Amino acid sequence: MENMTSITRAVPLPANCQLTPTQHDADFADAYETLVPKSDLSATEIYCAVARQTPGWVNALMWLRNRLVQPFGLKDAGAISNVPAARSATAVPGQRMGLFEVVSVSASELVLQDDDKHLLVQLSVLKQSHDTTHDKLTISTVVHIHNTLGCVYMTFVGPAHKVIAPAITRRASRAVAKSLPGFEIGVKKV
Repeated sequence: MENMTSITRAVPLPANCQLTPTQHDADFADAYETLVPKSDLSATEIYCAVARQTPGWVNALMWLRNRLVQPFGLKDAGAISNVPAARSATAVPGQRMGLFEVVSVSASELVLQDDDKHLLVQLSVLKQSHDTTHDKLTISTVVHIHNTLGCVYMTFVGPAHKVIAPAITRRASRAVAKSLPGFEIGVKKV
């Protein structure tokens, strides 16, 4: 069986990422890159495939986060994995998709955001060709803090994000493979 775990590494935001021009005045920015099987999946379909494979412990942390921030009037963000199945996923600017609102969509990049009273979180899912068997997937996050509540929030969420984002990205290769026709666990594709 082909190895479905891929090396995930922290990288600078890619030059062609739509969020790169906004990082100069961001309060937080990072990007994680991994290789995924080459496919015809769009960035939107890849995002949905990856989000649906979010580790259970991350969804549990999101549940806890949603309960803890209610007294402060912040939105219940829901669960990261609450997105459509990859092959049925479409995105339209302004539409909600899991935690985020769709900002822009192309075959190679999906840009999402959540703008709450304490901060603006933007996410880019960028698919680029790597070689004949793999695409490069880069998931970038940029945060702009609106107020003191946002500063306090990021004091806790920033370090957690540095664990959660790579954990989700590490599952991307397998998530994409599972979305491809003919994928069977334990069976090598010919």
